[in-house]
Amino acid sequence: MSAPHPFEVAPAPAWRLLWLWVPLLLVAGLMVGTALDAPERSHTELFITLPFLAVLAAALTWAYTRRRIVLHEDTLEVQSTFYRKRVPVRDMRLDEARIVDLAEHGRYKPSIKTNGYGVPGFQSGHYRMADRSKAFCLITDSSRVLYLPLRDGSALVISPERPRVLLEALQALAGPPGAH
Repeated sequence: MSAPHPFEVAPAPAWRLLWLWVPLLLVAGLMVGTALDAPERSHTELFITLPFLAVLAAALTWAYTRRRIVLHEDTLEVQSTFYRKRVPVRDMRLDEARIVDLAEHGRYKPSIKTNGYGVPGFQSGHYRMADRSKAFCLITDSSRVLYLPLRDGSALVISPERPRVLLEALQALAGPPGAH
């Protein structure tokens, strides 16, 4: 048995968390403002809602930082936020894999979130592509994305720090074209 081989995920700037924190802080501010304007209302809603918003913010922040790409024996595992996908190398169509900039190659860009987590510049989870095919995504840097089509018609769309190194490791593991 070989040891797991992790591949660094391209960094995602922490400022993208503002897309989560600003709306939550606005809601908290509105709740406090409403409670101050209506002193006859019970403050119970504040004691329930504000801690809930704090826990929600902490959970979403933790999820944003949970990203991992690991090659273990013959399986690629991608963990991202609340999601995980394991794909055996034999199920990948590596001869069709591409390293792309999503701004230039829109056909590889996820278009509809079906079960995912996303803020501008960060996509995680299950998406539909423009052609309606399914994709599992971990996109932190859209300028260098590894697009891995799978034999079932779906795809992995991921952002390793060094996509070429991961693609070469997958190709080496798969052997010569046509071996699987």
